[in-house]
Amino acid sequence: MNSFLIIEPTFLTVHGLYLICFTYTHEEFYTMGIKTFETRNSLKNKLNSRKLIFSENELDEILISHNYFNLFNGLETIFLESSSPKSYDKVQLTDFINLYQFDKEIRSILSNCLDSVEEKLKASIAYHFCKRHCVLLTDTMQYTNKAHFMNPANNVPGTPSFCRYSRAYPFVGYQNQKIYQEFDKFCLFKPFFLSNLVDRNDHIDISFYLDSAYVAPSGVAVYRDSAGVYNPNVAVPFWVAIETLTFGEILRLLHYLQDDVLEDVLNDFNLPLSKRAPFLNMIDILLCLRNNCAHTTLLNRFRTEKRYRINTLLITSFSLTPKNSDSVLKLYDSIKILSFFTDVTALRKPLKRLKFKMYTNMGIKKGKTTYNKLLARMGCEDYKKWNTALFKTKYFL
Repeated sequence: MNSFLIIEPTFLTVHGLYLICFTYTHEEFYTMGIKTFETRNSLKNKLNSRKLIFSENELDEILISHNYFNLFNGLETIFLESSSPKSYDKVQLTDFINLYQFDKEIRSILSNCLDSVEEKLKASIAYHFCKRHCVLLTDTMQYTNKAHFMNPANNVPGTPSFCRYSRAYPFVGYQNQKIYQEFDKFCLFKPFFLSNLVDRNDHIDISFYLDSAYVAPSGVAVYRDSAGVYNPNVAVPFWVAIETLTFGEILRLLHYLQDDVLEDVLNDFNLPLSKRAPFLNMIDILLCLRNNCAHTTLLNRFRTEKRYRINTLLITSFSLTPKNSDSVLKLYDSIKILSFFTDVTALRKPLKRLKFKMYTNMGIKKGKTTYNKLLARMGCEDYKKWNTALFKTKYFL
């Protein structure tokens, strides 16, 4: 018989696919085996055998509207009294639903927080870049000209796209590998960027961006229609185009900004240019969090990707729980990073509300134990530390 213990999942992005990988510890190793399909009645009987308290009608509705894997497999370790065999002690279906709804609520709050950070980043980048490179009509598309950006792999002074950080670029063997190696493949530099921008975004009407006074200069993207005919009179301003970029593309763009532009962007976040590396690393962490929020996977199991490394200044400035740069961050520490950019106090209410529900439904002793297990899974089992670190502390780099 197989013998193992699921520790926690790790979330990875591989070739554009969002994956969940589990780590196991064990005394005897056997393969887990692929689980076969089960009917809703079979799942209901399974939960009944594990002594979960529920009403037939309520569970029927839940199994229709929710993925069993997320709701029960994803949360059961918080509630299980015994893991072999699996059994609950006075745990109700309502307890699972309360925790699941809490997860959805904080995901919604964090998504809104991350949206506000993304919006500010896009506005800041577009403004400061255009102020330097896109002032005149003829310069409208200069944001697609590689000569106005830094190539992290270019360590030759005096050449276009020279990067003075190149010889000691951070985390090249980890999260910054593609950013470092694939400068030329960035979306803004692709030959048909402008064509795709216009043709694949319904809100960008070509009639608004066609001007005979504009003629595309060399080095920038030129519009080509579906018949393959180039039109040099089409130009879409950066402040319009940047709204179509993903959070991941914005992170990559930040790496490529020349120092004069990036310095102004950093000033909008009350940081000097000397904090370039930790700033970019904070955006790394927010990207991981954003990817999780964009999916229906449980947020309370969030972990930064194992391939990511953490800047040592972040560890000290934010009093992060892991003390090594190769450690993963859980939700608690990641929200600390997010709180540098935006107010996260909206999380306080759902945290308090869930605590009250657990204490009320499960009794104070059992409710406290279960609630602390959830907090520990998210990175810190002490509610008082959550309250202090996330809602009462201002962080500085």
